[in-house]
Amino acid sequence: MLVEIIREIRSAEEQAEEVKRSAHIDARRMVQEAELKAAGVYQQCVAAAEAEGRQVVAAGEQEGQGLVAPIQQRATGEIEKMVATARSKQEVAITMVMERIVKSYGHS
Repeated sequence: MLVEIIREIRSAEEQAEEVKRSAHIDARRMVQEAELKAAGVYQQCVAAAEAEGRQVVAAGEQEGQGLVAPIQQRATGEIEKMVATARSKQEVAITMVMERIVKSYGHS
């Protein structure tokens, strides 16, 4: 009878050890799966953040172009006016220079 009880105790201890080993294996597997899922979620978040960042940059560039275009047009108009003014005064300047050259050498 005592031998039978000892066998049952040993059997129960062995079963407990097996359950314990199995629980450790399952726990490791669950941790590995959780780490893989976390890595996947992290990669998705990084990809989404990069995409959002590209969209923000593109929107900023478009807004910048919208602000720059009128300034460029205004600058082009002012340059054209300055060139036209300079050309209109070119003949007068040439005449004045010629008069000074002629007067200074006395060849009139």
